[in-house]
Amino acid sequence: MINQNSFQISKDWWNQFPSSLRFITKIRFFAAFGAGGVIYLTSLIFNNIGLSATDIGLGFTISAIIGTLTRFFTGNYLNKTSTIQFPLITSSILSITASLLLIFSRDTFLYIVGQSFVGAAAGIYWPAAEFGVPYFCYPIDTRKAYSLVRSAEALGIFFGVLLGGFMTNFLYSKSIFINDIFCMIVITYLILKNYTFITRNLENFQKKLVDPTKNIQSEWNKNSAIIILSILLITTSLALIQVTLPLDLVKGGVYRNALTKEITSLIISIQLILLLFLQWPVGSWISKKGRLFGLKFSLINFSFASFLLFFSSYLNIFAFYLISFSLIFVSLGTASFLPASTDVIFRIAPSNKKGYALALLSQCFAMGYFFGPFISGRILDLFGYASIIWISISLFCFLIFAILFKRLF
Repeated sequence: MINQNSFQISKDWWNQFPSSLRFITKIRFFAAFGAGGVIYLTSLIFNNIGLSATDIGLGFTISAIIGTLTRFFTGNYLNKTSTIQFPLITSSILSITASLLLIFSRDTFLYIVGQSFVGAAAGIYWPAAEFGVPYFCYPIDTRKAYSLVRSAEALGIFFGVLLGGFMTNFLYSKSIFINDIFCMIVITYLILKNYTFITRNLENFQKKLVDPTKNIQSEWNKNSAIIILSILLITTSLALIQVTLPLDLVKGGVYRNALTKEITSLIISIQLILLLFLQWPVGSWISKKGRLFGLKFSLINFSFASFLLFFSSYLNIFAFYLISFSLIFVSLGTASFLPASTDVIFRIAPSNKKGYALALLSQCFAMGYFFGPFISGRILDLFGYASIIWISISLFCFLIFAILFKRLF
């Protein structure tokens, strides 16, 4: 009876959202399910193959550069057509190609080619996926809608890493790419099956969409540079957490012993579990605050998290617990940042430039990978630890929170 009641409560909660929003949430879930293992485990897989941290970071950097081009092409396409089907299908095909290349990769060259396709796929996918949410969520508030899709992504990434870690350790070392191929096929099937439904809803909800900040557009635009700078810093922090932290843990700190691949995977899983449970309640809480509160809250959490990671490099026995504790702040910062940043960027953009605006937001994520992983990879190869990276991120996050955001409103 308890299980039936729980199931009914979950069903009622899910059904409160518009059918169009539920549909795009499913797309976001499968995309995250496929990408989860690829994002968090690729660096470990190719580290085991024998690639250097510099080579691994270079692959992510080139991926980000390729993604830059495809993002703005996609933004231009969205502004002209306001349709998302073609970009999503194209990104799925490119992602399948990338996974096939990475499966067969045994050296730096093919790894970088595969990562280039990953960047192209991400650059096409993200603006289109973000663009669809406000037009598919009416009459739900956009921040609440973004909290829902981000919660679905957190669930997808968790299962992707969990399944990917199991398959990588016990079945096949590159199983994460097989899972990604499966998820891209599912997304393509869902879009083709519901092609007319998507078109109809985009047209209907675009007519109903009202921009609540239209009357204060100039006030928002005055502060757009500070907002973009904050987003760039946070996305760089996320890139370092995803790419550099696993390598830092397996290589060891100044006094901290190197952690095993299994313990490193456990630490990553802890962060994903925390994000899974925190994304919806934190996102819902943020949606009731001012539109910039989520960015402020995220900056201060990443500052604390990075400082704890820096401090853990100088410990040994208690380092694992300190790292695990820092992941609470990482999860809180991520859960508040993801829906808040998209909503802010969407709102400050003119109505005829929203596609470009979301491409710019997606580009902020790509720019986080431009230099962060490559520079941190060089530092890891030269020094063997990344403590200087974490203290730098901590100071920058705190300074922007304390100084720049004092000027806003």
